[in-house]
Amino acid sequence: MVSDGEELFLPDGAVLIDSGAVIDILPSREARAVCSDFIDVGGRLILPGFVNFHHHLYSYFAVGLQPCGKTDTFSEVLENFWWKLDLALSEESVFYSAVLGLMESIRHGTTTVFDHHASMGYVSGSLERMAGAFDLTGVRGALCFETSDRFGEKEAERHIEENLAFCRSHRQTSMLRGLFGLHASLTLSEKTLRTVADCRPPEVPVHIHCAEAMDDVDACHRLGYAGPVERLFEHGLLDTRSLLAHAVHLSSRDRNLVRSVRPFIVTNPESNANNGVGRMDRDAVADYVLGTDGMSGDMIQSLRSYVLLGLGGIEPSNRTSGMFFQKSREALRSFFPQCRGLAKGSAADITVPEYIPLTPVSRENVLAHLLFGAKQGRAFMTVVNGRVLWKEGVFPHLDADELRVQGKRVAGELHAAYSRFLL
Repeated sequence: MVSDGEELFLPDGAVLIDSGAVIDILPSREARAVCSDFIDVGGRLILPGFVNFHHHLYSYFAVGLQPCGKTDTFSEVLENFWWKLDLALSEESVFYSAVLGLMESIRHGTTTVFDHHASMGYVSGSLERMAGAFDLTGVRGALCFETSDRFGEKEAERHIEENLAFCRSHRQTSMLRGLFGLHASLTLSEKTLRTVADCRPPEVPVHIHCAEAMDDVDACHRLGYAGPVERLFEHGLLDTRSLLAHAVHLSSRDRNLVRSVRPFIVTNPESNANNGVGRMDRDAVADYVLGTDGMSGDMIQSLRSYVLLGLGGIEPSNRTSGMFFQKSREALRSFFPQCRGLAKGSAADITVPEYIPLTPVSRENVLAHLLFGAKQGRAFMTVVNGRVLWKEGVFPHLDADELRVQGKRVAGELHAAYSRFLL
């Protein structure tokens, strides 16, 4: 069954791929007749590849770490956990956390990852090291470094240069793009935002945590802004391709700017619930896409959480489907014009969930099958740019066992480095 989650639905269909692109969609009988290398997916759904619009791959080895102090507030969670992990990361841990995190994403049918990176103890060259992980695994990606003043303006200058250097070197590449990373208003000075506004190439959008918690809003109020969106707007950093993650606590002025400028809002419901910061107003923010904020690489699980952490069974299915399929495709195409879902000529980024439907599938109920059939979304097959990255439990191009051995070694070293903050 071939579906794009919108109008396309072919019950017994096949996708023809040549030179990394979709060349046709045909009934499977016709496809078998013209295709020399036919892969039978056994009655599973064939869908456009999933996109994670806000991830933190550097967090992959964080499992089991204990906070270094109180975590009663959101700021304390940042200061006593994540910012300590950021400092402990090394070149190896950045690389292997990205590799293993991307392998998890591939196993769950994610073909493109927008990553928001932070490794404050290893800044210069960190994005290129991550790019090596994307090249090795074959995932499409948009990368940036989290610019922040939390360790001073001199450090922020290094973050700015890391963003600029990566954007310059990946201006012409088809698989990787550079964005301009900003942490959040609560750790960005007016001087740093002015510097970013002056040096950011106009074609490079910002990727920022925006109004994730009230701490972010309060920081803006102290500077005389109605909220984080207005602050970005006043600094000339808000446009139609800006990626604003979370958008939980928006003022009326912020909401008006979102409606008029129409940046990409990325909702991260699992992370919001984990951090206890609240829930984005889905009626006030009409257009948005889905991210995980480092919680996992499983977009079907995140989609299910989106529904259950929203209105549950009465969450509007057309809004959910539109967000996950149509809005995702439109947003992805803005950054990667060659990615147009299953349209002819599009880059062949495809996922086939492991789930085999037993009940009838139609164009109208594909979403329900993902939510209540596929559930946790392990993939049968994942294809990026026409290349099979995962099939029937195997990475054809990777020595997964060796990578996991190295990852375990590096994770142990990272935990040891982090432990010095517990003393």
